[in-house]
Amino acid sequence: MNEINDIFAPVTVPDNSLYLLVFFILLFLILLFALFYFYKKRVQKNKRDEKYYLNILLHSNFYNAKQSAYLFTYYGRKLAKTQEQKKELEHIISQLFLYKYQQKPLQIPQKLHKEIEKFLDRLREFYA
Repeated sequence: MNEINDIFAPVTVPDNSLYLLVFFILLFLILLFALFYFYKKRVQKNKRDEKYYLNILLHSNFYNAKQSAYLFTYYGRKLAKTQEQKKELEHIISQLFLYKYQQKPLQIPQKLHKEIEKFLDRLREFYA
């Protein structure tokens, strides 16, 4: 009779394999929970930051045109999310560009001030 040489003896399973399986499942669940926790914390932090930025823009006075132009450019870019908001923001920033590099403070025209207020109202509705 021919002998079959490819068959090996059955593999012995160590007695602690069940404990190792449970350990690795628990380790996976703990890592999954930690990732979810840090992701959730980051998302909530971003929402708090956006409300903070919006609050800065809402309570800033537009009497100092130079400072207002810089504030509006910086925080506005952080707040604008949709294409429509970005387009409107870039339009306002292009008009504020003149006031950034002036040595003596100028007043923002009433028309531009109304555009800024409309934009801030839309942002307030968006983040409400």
